[in-house]
Amino acid sequence: MCSRYRMEDRIWEALEEGFPEIAAEEREDRFRPFLSLRGDIRPSMSAPVLVQKRSEPAASLESCRSMPEMKSCSWGFPDIQGKGLIINARCETVLEKKLFSESVRNRRCLIPASGFYEWSQQKDPYFFTRKGAENRRSGLLLMAGFYRKWDGQDRFVILTTQANDSIKEIHPRMPLILTAEEGRKWLAEDGSFVSLLKKRPEELDREPLGQLSLFL
Repeated sequence: MCSRYRMEDRIWEALEEGFPEIAAEEREDRFRPFLSLRGDIRPSMSAPVLVQKRSEPAASLESCRSMPEMKSCSWGFPDIQGKGLIINARCETVLEKKLFSESVRNRRCLIPASGFYEWSQQKDPYFFTRKGAENRRSGLLLMAGFYRKWDGQDRFVILTTQANDSIKEIHPRMPLILTAEEGRKWLAEDGSFVSLLKKRPEELDREPLGQLSLFL
């Protein structure tokens, strides 16, 4: 599962490199509303996500195709039994679950991160980042998810899949991680997203963190 991730300052630079069209019109001002949403992101907190820009009635299909935009959402769907938040959904069953299926078919999103945390069975924390990044905090991970409005507030869930070799010794699950090209396919409204639910994520670098005060 994924229960905490991190956003560093340089993520905006990496995000603009992967999705230059996000800031094409407003440039740096486009990110200004989201600059305070950085550091460790935990369930219930607000965070920036990328979504498919909805077509304006007068806009042409060509001009709005594959045009992402950013919005702020809170992490987690309220549990229908009133027992906290649902923060993850399994790729293998998300299309079958009544709580998730309509959202994943119609409101998919990408959650940008510098990396995410996972704990071993011995409760030892690890930090996972893009493999081979010059600075482990400067790379961009795009986690697949979906969102919906709940009591007037947009909320998102992160999709998880079976862990690959870089993570399975620590935890059996990991976020579904996409490239920028796959991310556009994930956001597209043509139904091609379904094939990505079976994708095996790329290998990641991991760093043992020890018993830092951050985790106490």
